[in-house]
Amino acid sequence: MDKLQQFLPSAEKGYLPYYLFVVSLVSVGNSLQNYATLHYTRRLYNGRFVTNHSLPPASDRFNPEDSIAKVKPASSTGKDSEKAKDQVSPLAARLFGIYTFVAGIIRFYASYQIENPAMYQLALWTHVIAALHFTSEMFVYKTMRFSGPQAFPFLAAYGGATWLILQYNHYVR
Repeated sequence: MDKLQQFLPSAEKGYLPYYLFVVSLVSVGNSLQNYATLHYTRRLYNGRFVTNHSLPPASDRFNPEDSIAKVKPASSTGKDSEKAKDQVSPLAARLFGIYTFVAGIIRFYASYQIENPAMYQLALWTHVIAALHFTSEMFVYKTMRFSGPQAFPFLAAYGGATWLILQYNHYVR
């Protein structure tokens, strides 16, 4: 255990560095799984969508295929629900994986340099951005419905951001 202890952040600094260390490892693991399979990402982003037929037809100034509103949330019943698909694509998973990897690296460095204002603030921003992302995906874009798989990302994003805000003056001098 002593050999493992030498690689961990200092225990003298409290539990926040350990939290950042653990979520950095989880982030890197999540990033790698985004490159291996869409299964877990589909569990997180579980909204179903259909083509938005209310868009105007293509013209010289508008292409419905380029519209961010080209799909709309599907109803849970009816003929649209049979055609509904998720929006998780290999490209979306890779983009999410890269963001998650970058956030994990920042959190890893912050766990060892918790007193560094720049590292602390970057770690805080990774949590704030994640919280805003998950909140907007749930309430604005409707790509998520809160259930078991969504609990950890929301808890980590909001819990980590809150903890970092509350402890700023304790760690950064």
